[in-house]
Amino acid sequence: MKKKLHTEFYTNQSYFYFGTLISILTMLPQLMFSPNSTHTLFLAITLLLLITIPKFSKILFSVFIIFINLSNIVIGHIALHWGYALADIKPRIEVAFLSPMYESREYIARYIDYRDYGLALFSLFVLFLLFKFLRHFTHSYRVFRIIGAGVFVLILLSVTFYINPIREFEPFSVPCEICTVLDDKEKIDQIIKAREEYIAHIAIPKASTKNQLYDKIIIVMGESVNKSHMALYGYTLPTTPFLSSLQASKKLYAFNAIAPTNQTRYSIPIDLTDANVHYFEKRYLHSCSIITHFKANQYDTYWISNQGSVGKNDSSIASIAYEANTTFYANVNYLDAKTDEVLLNYLNSLQPNSKKEMMVLHLMGSHSDYVNRYNKETALFKNAKNIVEEYDNSIHYSDTILSQIFEKFKHQKLLLIYLSDHGENINLENNGHGFSPSFKDEYTVPFVIYSSVKNPRLDEIYRDNKKGTFNLENFNSMIQYISGISNHKNLSYSHDVISVEPSNIVDFDQMEFYN
Repeated sequence: MKKKLHTEFYTNQSYFYFGTLISILTMLPQLMFSPNSTHTLFLAITLLLLITIPKFSKILFSVFIIFINLSNIVIGHIALHWGYALADIKPRIEVAFLSPMYESREYIARYIDYRDYGLALFSLFVLFLLFKFLRHFTHSYRVFRIIGAGVFVLILLSVTFYINPIREFEPFSVPCEICTVLDDKEKIDQIIKAREEYIAHIAIPKASTKNQLYDKIIIVMGESVNKSHMALYGYTLPTTPFLSSLQASKKLYAFNAIAPTNQTRYSIPIDLTDANVHYFEKRYLHSCSIITHFKANQYDTYWISNQGSVGKNDSSIASIAYEANTTFYANVNYLDAKTDEVLLNYLNSLQPNSKKEMMVLHLMGSHSDYVNRYNKETALFKNAKNIVEEYDNSIHYSDTILSQIFEKFKHQKLLLIYLSDHGENINLENNGHGFSPSFKDEYTVPFVIYSSVKNPRLDEIYRDNKKGTFNLENFNSMIQYISGISNHKNLSYSHDVISVEPSNIVDFDQMEFYN
């Protein structure tokens, strides 16, 4: 037996070494990106399995090599651009499935770079080696074929006895993750429909008009705004001339606050409903948004958005939007993402009136690709040289949008609120949100309130903010209290935030700043 093994090995050396080389090159990117020792151990076992497979099946070997190399391109992209601390790309798959066309197009233009091309070329090179291997290398294994198959089965059974690698470990869990996302999408649709039925049957008591001071309440929801790039919050460049000038009136309140999450699809539902960081799904399902509360108090309500809607029953945000009396989306066709001036055009089309009105304006704000978010003629940097200047231009442009919203309503009893769904990491080398591990920059957002009339409740909340940074998970309660339609301010000082998905709750204080 020993002699046969010796003879078979030396007779098939080239076949053995070439198959081993392909196996090592295939697993190399995965091993490089592995976030922890447990995952690395699993990948090492996978490598051992790959080395055994060619001894008994070229077809099975080819399937594994092709699948893992294709997975390398996807996982490598995520690891290079966003981090891979959880070894879980399911949230990225969700984003890909839920993103409108314009967002996907801009993502590809911004975030596919030379590293992705290099990784793709590397994987194609490995697949070329596989082609050469299949075409030009043969073996005469007999004993090794039996041993290889036996070792493969033994290792596979041993691993699956302790874990289910198909469901728990990438890259083999990726197909299951895709299926889960598709199932979750159906589940989300069911939740949204159940939520709408719940809202249709709830009775919201009307509040006393004694503390209701405002005829116009405007909530401007920014996008991807890092307050560290706002002059209002101490940035050295004049990115917020309007807000900074308004601060001198003593009617503008700039709060210290953090976003509850670094993903739009979770932050807006948390900001505007009773959902919070620790209880997202159930409380979202069993609560109406702030819009319905104002509608119950005789306000005409509007949702005016420069972001895309994928349908009333397809998005947790769209579900909230359609609670309003009037819902307007500027980017229904997804062909082009217009600048936020389109919302001003819609506002100006509305006839002035003395009715009580509550509006949520959802800006495109500073969503990447930043260079598409402002008018070049009025930009702070006319010829932006880098991505930081482009981002600052988008902040500056949002400030001009706020100034024109203010001009339209300034002669009325106005409560104007500006906040952002989440922050943004800004750097010459990289930028964005939704990193893993997350950074503080993804949560440091503006929270600004202007009141045209004296409001003791607003002064009270401003004093409360001196005790600690607010978590905007309770934003909807604060605004109801300030506006006088509720007597419960329900503040949150929690520093627990959602990183990427609701199951991953982290401590904001344990994060680092991106720069």
